[in-house]
Amino acid sequence: MKTAYFYLTPEGEALAKRLSLSHPGDLYGKNNFRENMKLAFENYNSLVCIMATGIVVRILAPLLSHKTKDPAVVVLDQKGKYAVSLLSGHLGGANDLAREMAAISGGEAVITTATDVAGRISFDTFARRHNLAIENIGQLKKISGALLAGEQICVFTDQDVLQDDPELLEEEKKGILEIFSLSPPFPMPAENFSAVVIDEGFTFPDSEFAQFPVLYLRPRTICAGIGCKRGTSQEAIEAALFQTLKEAGISPLSLKCIATIPLKADEPGIIKTASKHHLPLEIIPTEQIEALDMKELGIETSAFVAGQTGVQSVSTACSYLASHCGKILRDKAKYKGVTIALSRERS
Repeated sequence: MKTAYFYLTPEGEALAKRLSLSHPGDLYGKNNFRENMKLAFENYNSLVCIMATGIVVRILAPLLSHKTKDPAVVVLDQKGKYAVSLLSGHLGGANDLAREMAAISGGEAVITTATDVAGRISFDTFARRHNLAIENIGQLKKISGALLAGEQICVFTDQDVLQDDPELLEEEKKGILEIFSLSPPFPMPAENFSAVVIDEGFTFPDSEFAQFPVLYLRPRTICAGIGCKRGTSQEAIEAALFQTLKEAGISPLSLKCIATIPLKADEPGIIKTASKHHLPLEIIPTEQIEALDMKELGIETSAFVAGQTGVQSVSTACSYLASHCGKILRDKAKYKGVTIALSRERS
């Protein structure tokens, strides 16, 4: 997380330096601070402002976009008595950042988000903590409202690591949450049924629960391997990728990375596809592919591909190795000039 510290007084500067020793970041003084703060809003994950709250509000208000995009903003007085979570408390992490700043300064964190005040789990914070993508952010308010109203939330997941989350388990003990497997049968929904589904795909029966609020959280665990003919367009690669995901029943938000071989590292269509969807592009070394036992893994090989690329498998081998030798979900799907494979990262 890239953090920018802003201060206007010598005492504020001393506090910013002290905070940055424990939580590293870039420091900005009062020279051009309005312009610098506006630029930081677009280029940093979090802003820590040691000044009056009103100053920060007046500068940043015109820049506000959406809770899914705005950075975390925390405001402290120059003595560090209070650390106010001002913006993006949950998704941006400002609540946790305010608590961290208060712990360093010896002050008190000021948190005003309703679920935190009520001592209830906030699923946007939960999603950020576990690197989950929120598929339908509009349902988040309904789920939080149900929690605040004292209604029970059904959580559906087969993600073992998430079921070990202390906050989730504590809420389950209190009877606030009930955790179910994604294997049917599913419980019959009550009049006030609300659910959170934590899964890479579309295994939850949407049609049966269409009238109820259901929040989908997507683990970023799927590695897509891509092979293509030289000069294949981004549009063709993207269409093949999304078609393969659809056929496998996997949400595009569950993609963790795109992987290919060194020979395709400069392929514009692959590079643009990864960039457009903010996915890292992993280049898998040829020697790692050559070391795989393709037959044992059940990976389809091709003499033609080997002759063109020097390896017997491109998309599937790259997908598998990028997933840290996880589970192959889809051996190469063939399209005109493109092959796509999918693997789930080993947990």
